[in-house]
Amino acid sequence: MQIIKRNGQVADFDPDKIYQAIIKAAQTVYVLDDTLRENLANVTKKVVLDLQEAQVERPTISMIQSCVENRLMNAGYINIAEHYISYRLQRDLERNGYGDNIIVHLRFEQLK
Repeated sequence: MQIIKRNGQVADFDPDKIYQAIIKAAQTVYVLDDTLRENLANVTKKVVLDLQEAQVERPTISMIQSCVENRLMNAGYINIAEHYISYRLQRDLERNGYGDNIIVHLRFEQLK
């Protein structure tokens, strides 16, 4: 599978990049142990399955990130999703020249 990067270039899909991004977000919230790493690897696998089932010839980075966000929240990793989304938004701001002016921090609350 190939993906379309933000700059429009086509690149090979690498699920490990998804896993590493999730791990980085998780490390800001938790001390990682083998069980959490395994659970997050399963989240990554589900994202890959979602992309395959969508049958999109070349998914975009935004589509992949949305899948990651949804899978993290569906798995109950709300705090990790917050940090993952905050980081992605902050990077988008930096790419567009606003990184020094705005700092992103999200806080989600589940409805009961």
